[in-house]
Amino acid sequence: MPQWQEERPDEDFFRILDPDGEVVKDPPEISDDTLLGMYRTMVLSREFDEKTLHMQRRGEVSIIARATGEEAVSCGSAAALKEGDWCFPSYRQTPAGLYWGVRMDRAVAALMGAEPETIDEHLPVDEEPPVTFTPIYVPLAVNVTNAVGSAMTDRFRGDNNVTMSYIGDGSTSQGDFHEALNFAGVFDAPSVTVCQNNQWAISVPAHRQTAAETFAQKAVAHGIPHERVDGNDILAVFEKSREAVRRARQGDGPTFIEAVTYRMVEHNTADEESVYRDEDERVYWEDKDPIDRFETYLLREGLLDERDPEDIRETVREDIQEAVNRAREVPVSEPETMFDNHLKDDTWKREHQRAELRAELDGRNPFTDFTGEGLE
Repeated sequence: MPQWQEERPDEDFFRILDPDGEVVKDPPEISDDTLLGMYRTMVLSREFDEKTLHMQRRGEVSIIARATGEEAVSCGSAAALKEGDWCFPSYRQTPAGLYWGVRMDRAVAALMGAEPETIDEHLPVDEEPPVTFTPIYVPLAVNVTNAVGSAMTDRFRGDNNVTMSYIGDGSTSQGDFHEALNFAGVFDAPSVTVCQNNQWAISVPAHRQTAAETFAQKAVAHGIPHERVDGNDILAVFEKSREAVRRARQGDGPTFIEAVTYRMVEHNTADEESVYRDEDERVYWEDKDPIDRFETYLLREGLLDERDPEDIRETVREDIQEAVNRAREVPVSEPETMFDNHLKDDTWKREHQRAELRAELDGRNPFTDFTGEGLE
């Protein structure tokens, strides 16, 4: 038996919809508009991933990290937030932002290399999303620490807001994660931390990240409530996230949620997952696709008819293309701006890197034609 089959996650978690879209627990009370909004967001995110992947392959975008197969986690959890709340995403929470109206044209322009100031000039925001989203965090687990700090700020101000942040299974090995949960537990921060356990931290499987039976139980050491949910069941994710948000809002402190899902694609477009993953593993998880599951449920409930799914896909594809067209009108920033706003003063190392970049942009080989002459 392949190792992934021996060590695949068990199903000891909270679930409402099974992989066939059948109801196994009473669904939460959710308005039809919210259900359809979550479904459209998941479809939009999947199609957005496909579009940006094509752009990356053509060289318009340097690198992307897709949420394909994981849409239910960030969409279902973010849908539990309310106006005034905060969200601190990592780099795979596209559905969360899309659900709350983060603009695709601005997101695409950023992926294409435009500076925030340039984006603001060419794609001004008339109305901010009801939930505030911070810029995407790439340093692992730092967003969780900052989210807890943000939550405490709201508490000190007397604002009845909740802050939600996301972390991957591999990032729970970072010290920042434990520091954040410990602080949140001690001071009852109004925060919700969602672990998107997609089974892989780039090429390292989840079982190599922890010897604990679950990631959820890591919350025990920090004295905070925890939940473990089927991350491909959007209703389950929403229900437990809503409970956690309510708990935080009424002053009962933080919650840690492990959502068990699977990364059906590469870690990012600089990765080749076939080197370290068994194709049978991906096929196994494709049968648990969160969009297919939710779509089956909505069709059975009469909230969608047979033509709606494809109509929705066509509509969101048009919306995405319009957003991309607007983004392409935004001037790309000068490459040297990558060095701005990192340190207060220049260092020799940074000046050396800047000079190497200039040499490359001038068509010279930065390794053979650049000596560093003239640098202080």
